Amino acid sequence: MAPQQSDDAFAEIKSKVDLVKLVQEHVRLTKRNRDFVGLCPFHQEDTPSFTVHPDKQSWYCFGCQRHGDVFTFVELIEKTDKRGALQMLAERSGVELQKLSPEQRDRAEGRKRLLTMLKLAAQYYEYVLWSSPAGEPGRRLLVQRQVSEETAKRFQLGYAPAGRGFAEYLRAKKRSLADAQVAGLMRRDGSDFFAERLVIPIRDERGQPLAFTARAVRQDEQRKYINSPETPAYIKGRVIFGLDLAKDEIARRGHAVLMEGQFDVITAHHFGVGNAVASSGTALTEEQVRLLKRFTDELLLVFDADRAGQQAMRKAAVLGAQHDMRTRAATLPEGKDPDEFLRGAGPEAAERWQQVAAAAPSSFEAGVSQDTVNFNPANANQVEMVAARLREWIGQFPEGLRAGYAEVAERQTAISRHLLLREPEKKAPTLPRFNGLEIRIAGKKLTVGRYLLQLLAVNPAAFDRIRTKIAPDELDEEDRGIYVRMLETYERRGPSGIEEELSDYSPEEQDLIRRAWAAPPPKVDEVVAEELVARIRLDRMKGRHSGIIRELSEAERGREAERVARLEAEARELARAITDLERSK
Repeated sequence: MAPQQSDDAFAEIKSKVDLVKLVQEHVRLTKRNRDFVGLCPFHQEDTPSFTVHPDKQSWYCFGCQRHGDVFTFVELIEKTDKRGALQMLAERSGVELQKLSPEQRDRAEGRKRLLTMLKLAAQYYEYVLWSSPAGEPGRRLLVQRQVSEETAKRFQLGYAPAGRGFAEYLRAKKRSLADAQVAGLMRRDGSDFFAERLVIPIRDERGQPLAFTARAVRQDEQRKYINSPETPAYIKGRVIFGLDLAKDEIARRGHAVLMEGQFDVITAHHFGVGNAVASSGTALTEEQVRLLKRFTDELLLVFDADRAGQQAMRKAAVLGAQHDMRTRAATLPEGKDPDEFLRGAGPEAAERWQQVAAAAPSSFEAGVSQDTVNFNPANANQVEMVAARLREWIGQFPEGLRAGYAEVAERQTAISRHLLLREPEKKAPTLPRFNGLEIRIAGKKLTVGRYLLQLLAVNPAAFDRIRTKIAPDELDEEDRGIYVRMLETYERRGPSGIEEELSDYSPEEQDLIRRAWAAPPPKVDEVVAEELVARIRLDRMKGRHSGIIRELSEAERGREAERVARLEAEARELARAITDLERSK
């Protein structure tokens, strides 16, 4: 049979596949006149509203309004894309698709060999775990982690023993050791890459092993987890761990629970959270979002409570919104991860999980809460700073959502939505890096001194670290007055003094301080203040040194011996001070 181009293949498959027989593999159909009816497989219903029209080879659901042909049905029921449906139906109907080029064929055959090798490895590791004395360390770890044998077998957990057992297994089956090395299963000396570890297969949404992650069982092992490399069969940013087991429960519950770690997911399934999945050890990617989108429009994000987890939540929220997915963010008590939380809850795990899930706000609201920790709306300084953070947060979402999100943030913070939607000021150019710090200054003049003033406006306590290290006359003339004014206020009234007395400052001084509150410099801690002071003093000394050299040239031309000697001494002393300051940076 001649290979088919895609368009021709679609037409031939439609002519060969009986839609009624295909649907009957998934839905109990009853004949009604010339059509067939049944309960829709794509939404919950008690009265049949799903209709198949044999003469038109089409189907329609009056309940959810989904409809289509044989390809659409396979896409939805198998949670695949158009190409995947074409491949499945081509195999079913015996239609040969367009032939691949020699290079494409080599890649396809290589990938097929890798997948076969990975499937063999998963079976081998699973056998060792449950049927060999060598698997005892893995079985002990599962008992410690409260993972039942039933759950472990659902995830096809295994154990890799020490030595070259897997290589011997492959030789007995006359399989290629080179393919095992490409798959990241074996080292060059023939030893198992995952030796003495509990092995967790990472499978695609159809259950095919693509890679492994392996957990140490020995206490003295420095690396708790090691992972398969990326291969032609495995690109980690395209895989969702646990999706093959969770997809039906995701459809039933209407949302997926996205966690960070594989063991979190395994424990979650053990305790009844069957819609839990993980992003395979990576920050969520667009490919993973598109994959999840096949199964649900809502994600419940359950990430660690630390800064990295918060950032991961925010990124996932924005990615989800860009693909029309709703996201919520769950917070577990006492900063626990899902594994700790569920094991600690014991028999009450399912009930306590439902409470956590029900209380989870939208991810946008969770981000607002992060940006408003200890926020006092009566504090003008804080209002400006929080508004700037929220504007940046809102601005990361698609434009069509921003007005609604500004209203949500207004209700949560009492900050006007108009302030939250205000266009941000253009970023000023940057000065060269100083001691690893990129200096970006919002103001009339790009000077390190202006950056220092803005930092002190936002963090007045930094005066304690720098006031003895710089004299006012070392600042530019236009910065000197406001520096002295702010320092005097701080010494008299403390950290809140500038805010309390701001109305007494000149309009220019008020403008500089309010701009700093609204758009703080990138770093405002005391260490940065000291670096800025050092930069100001260094620039000042270098300028003074250049001036002395010019004076020295004039004195030499005028043969002013006494003046030459004095200037040479000053130049040497200043050069030494410059060198000492540069070395201390």
